[in-house]
Amino acid sequence: MLSSSIRKTGSLYTEKRIVTTYTKKLLVMRLTKKVLAMSAHPDDMEFEAGGTIAKFTKRGYKVHLLVLTNGKYMDMSGKEHSRVDLQTEGRRAAEILGTEEPIFFDNPVTNLRVTGEIVTQVDNIVDEIKPDIFISHHPFDSHQDHKAAAEIMFAVCRQGRVKNVLSGSTLPYRPNIFAYRPQFFVDISETIDTKIESIRAYKSQYEKFGGEKLIERMIDMAKTQGWAMGYEYAESFEVIRMDESILGD
Repeated sequence: MLSSSIRKTGSLYTEKRIVTTYTKKLLVMRLTKKVLAMSAHPDDMEFEAGGTIAKFTKRGYKVHLLVLTNGKYMDMSGKEHSRVDLQTEGRRAAEILGTEEPIFFDNPVTNLRVTGEIVTQVDNIVDEIKPDIFISHHPFDSHQDHKAAAEIMFAVCRQGRVKNVLSGSTLPYRPNIFAYRPQFFVDISETIDTKIESIRAYKSQYEKFGGEKLIERMIDMAKTQGWAMGYEYAESFEVIRMDESILGD
């Protein structure tokens, strides 16, 4: 009887340990949020939400970057920028931010269109990743590709498929103050240096937009947005949809 009792007790202890371990794993899975950040161009999301993304990855969130165009374009001076250069820089920026490997679509820059095909492609990625948070551009951004990306976001996130949907804006394409009214601010005081480093990874774009002057403007904007909330630096977003799960642990 005694040995039988020991066996039962041991079995019960083992079962409890297995259940406890399983419960802990489920808890970790629940708290490990998944984020999909979708941009029109390789360098957009670093400007728009680089500090927020770095904060997410620092918390252990899995952040996936989706770029809707291939990065190849000709600037106003007639210089051609290859997709290889920009995608290489994009991968380096992703490493700095701590995200998953970026996904690049092969659509041409400045000619992004909202089609059933591209919506289906993004639909499939959402089905695969199952993001808790979706970030993309503002529909009133002045760049036509950003507008298209926002429309794609609205189409993909229909019927509550993603519980938390945020719309940000990117220098120098931010709409005027009457069109852009953020309600959600993220304290990036501890990650602004990571954001700056990720922007500098785009060497082919860095000087195009003013080099250090652009960084200074970005810092000034982060200070202004932070001041509104009592933070040193912040990034802001319009809330398209949000539920309490975004509050995390």
